Amino acid sequence: MPNLHVGGKHNRQDMRQGRRKGLLYRARYRAGGYVLRAFVGSLRWLPAWATPCIAGIVERVGRVLLWRYRKRMQDTLAQTMAEELPSETERRTVVHRAWRNFAQSFLEAFATLHMADEEICSRIEIDGEEHLHAALARNKGVLALSAHLGNFPMIGPRLVAQGYDFSVVLKLAQEEGFAALQHEYVTRAGAKIIPARPRRESVPRIIQALRRNGIVLVVPDEFRSAGVEVDFLGHRAPAPKGPVTIAQRTGAAVVPLFMVRDDNNRLTLHVKPELRFVSTGDREADLRTNARLFVEEIENMVRRHPDQWSWMGFRKPGKGDASHALP
Repeated sequence: MPNLHVGGKHNRQDMRQGRRKGLLYRARYRAGGYVLRAFVGSLRWLPAWATPCIAGIVERVGRVLLWRYRKRMQDTLAQTMAEELPSETERRTVVHRAWRNFAQSFLEAFATLHMADEEICSRIEIDGEEHLHAALARNKGVLALSAHLGNFPMIGPRLVAQGYDFSVVLKLAQEEGFAALQHEYVTRAGAKIIPARPRRESVPRIIQALRRNGIVLVVPDEFRSAGVEVDFLGHRAPAPKGPVTIAQRTGAAVVPLFMVRDDNNRLTLHVKPELRFVSTGDREADLRTNARLFVEEIENMVRRHPDQWSWMGFRKPGKGDASHALP
């Protein structure tokens, strides 16, 4: 006979442990929300010249405290760009610059909450805006393709400041309070949020935005879950198929957009020509071909600006289907 007393005791212990973890999880996000609110509020008094200095401090502290992520980035670089960056010193330098870029990018993005549209436009040039005009002239909406590269959070504020109807597909935090804070800051910048989950609600809202001839930003450079197998940085990786499927279904123009930082620390939003999707009638074959077109645009930018990409887009080795992402 099983010992029901012991089993019940273990269940109660598991429940108590689960409640403690849940409380810690909520407390961590609640504290983070308070800190973020205070920090964003203080940015109104921060001069522009101070942003790179603060970003440098955040980068140094972050890469020490979050050393596991730093090591994972370096390992990914070693597996994907060994020819371009043969030495560990070179890869370490790229990782440090990537951390600094992201710290500065989010500082700059939050600072726009206290800026007028004219100031945002004066700070960021748009290169290739004619491609966006041509795509919108088709009146089927624009699915804007980007990546966690450069200052991608500034894409929305810059396009909204220019007067475009802009929405972003965003993965919100699971903790409701922090998710509400994310929603508040993005909408304050003038963008519309389309939560990435649940998908059955996200897809209709994306299609609705495209049908009113709006711009919908997707950032599909996380090769972590099941998707269309493609070559990326010399390895097989599962690319998300949702954006490609939506573009095929709606006829929306797919336009790559990347906000890149130059050597003078100035941001430029680069708008590429519309991608010409293949349509042969073979749905699955077209999906694979067009997914590769998506990924090629991202890969080209990553190779050109390795110190401005997150290098966290692959699933952690050893978990799930990680072997498909990296050897």
